[in-house]
Amino acid sequence: MIRVAVCVSEAVPFAKTGGLADVAGALPHSLRKMDVEPVVIMPAYGFIFKKDFNLKKIADNITVDMNRTYSEQFDLFSANNNGVNFYFIKNDKFFERENLYGTPKGDYSDNNVRFGFFSKAIFAVLEKLSFKTDIIHLHDYHFALTAVILRDLKSGSKNTFFKNTGAVFTIHNLAYQGIYDSSTLDICGISRKHLNIDGLEFYGKVNFMKAGIVYSDKITTVSPTYSREILTRHFGYGLEGVLTGRKKDLIGIINGIDYNLWNPATDSSISSNYDIKNLDGKRLCKQNLLSIFFGKSADINKPLLGMVSRLSEQKGIDLVADAMDAIMKNDLYLVILGTGDEKYHNIMLKLQSKYKEKFSLTIGYSDKLSREIYSGADIFLMPSNFEPCGLGQLISLKYGTIPVVRNTGGLADTIIDINTIKDIKKGGQGFKFSEYSRQQFYSVLKRAVDFYNDRNLWTEVILNGMRCNFSWDYSAEKYKNLYNSII
Repeated sequence: MIRVAVCVSEAVPFAKTGGLADVAGALPHSLRKMDVEPVVIMPAYGFIFKKDFNLKKIADNITVDMNRTYSEQFDLFSANNNGVNFYFIKNDKFFERENLYGTPKGDYSDNNVRFGFFSKAIFAVLEKLSFKTDIIHLHDYHFALTAVILRDLKSGSKNTFFKNTGAVFTIHNLAYQGIYDSSTLDICGISRKHLNIDGLEFYGKVNFMKAGIVYSDKITTVSPTYSREILTRHFGYGLEGVLTGRKKDLIGIINGIDYNLWNPATDSSISSNYDIKNLDGKRLCKQNLLSIFFGKSADINKPLLGMVSRLSEQKGIDLVADAMDAIMKNDLYLVILGTGDEKYHNIMLKLQSKYKEKFSLTIGYSDKLSREIYSGADIFLMPSNFEPCGLGQLISLKYGTIPVVRNTGGLADTIIDINTIKDIKKGGQGFKFSEYSRQQFYSVLKRAVDFYNDRNLWTEVILNGMRCNFSWDYSAEKYKNLYNSII
């Protein structure tokens, strides 16, 4: 049996800011089906203890030597989630904070030390548990220094516990890299021999993302298309050369979704359940959503567009704003749920005021409302500038809400475009555009609305979407094969 330590900054159900948490929460459960024994190690954020997760303390005052003169301590807690053991590193100095990474004004100023501490604490946890792991699987830049520390441990002669341990590094979003002053190495007790162009150095600073790429045995991204896109200047964010040098060790594995959590037949948060055999409940969900935002007199026969997204340029909210005047000329409704850049908050609030009878904006996040949008909308908008994988389009398909997406990253890999009726017969379940422009976005949206107006055709599109299977089992098998290739 392969033993894997999944090290991550967030995971459902314990802590979540985005899709990373969904991946880290779901993948280990599917790995268990593949003869893999996973454990998950993450920070013990203060808010976790305020919820009913039944955490148990299993160790006190474990010491982490940061450097020769400075050490930190932590307590270790555990919880079992559906058969997977989660371990939590509790250090209130670093993790007793309102947010995970920072405030609306920016990242916490000591993130380099917070993440460096955790990267070292991982090894103390594994030794305390006597969990002789075959693979340490790191997710995104936060704890990527772990790969450097592992390399140094394996090259030394004192510690043999990690002699046969390999490292896998998964890039969820290359745009966020963790770039810090070079003094980070001194604080975290990492040799400055690594501060060179072939190591951690990035324009005179230390790049945590680069650490994961350079020092891990294998690198994955969350979709095949994104694994190719990040080799280009446009998507590489300065690391395209480094990634090209590791191209033979780079693989794209599409994310999945947990159908135990996302299923309109069992979802208790939506107004009426439905499945592929009986879509009556979806119409009731639409009626409920229209009633909430536009009143009981809203016309259920008009198309209802939905969007659940971070309000940022990456997610294409600028395209939606630029195209709003044209969109609102159509006989339809639009509901958007999200939070993000203050600039887009203000732009979208002004547009809502202008089109309040047809457009509703909710700034913030609500799991229940997101599910009501997934189930009640007819068309789901994801016009992303770039999208490493995307989960929204996978969820919307399951709920029979047809996605309009840009042909990038995981959106390109998961959505089969509909241009003609023949495409529906071939399994088409969405609408794609390529050029990142208001004109192309609006054109493909209009195409989707035109198809919606043929009710028989639209039902076939809905069924195509709901038949799709993007469960984690496929991806988990890919990860298992990758682990084996290292072992």
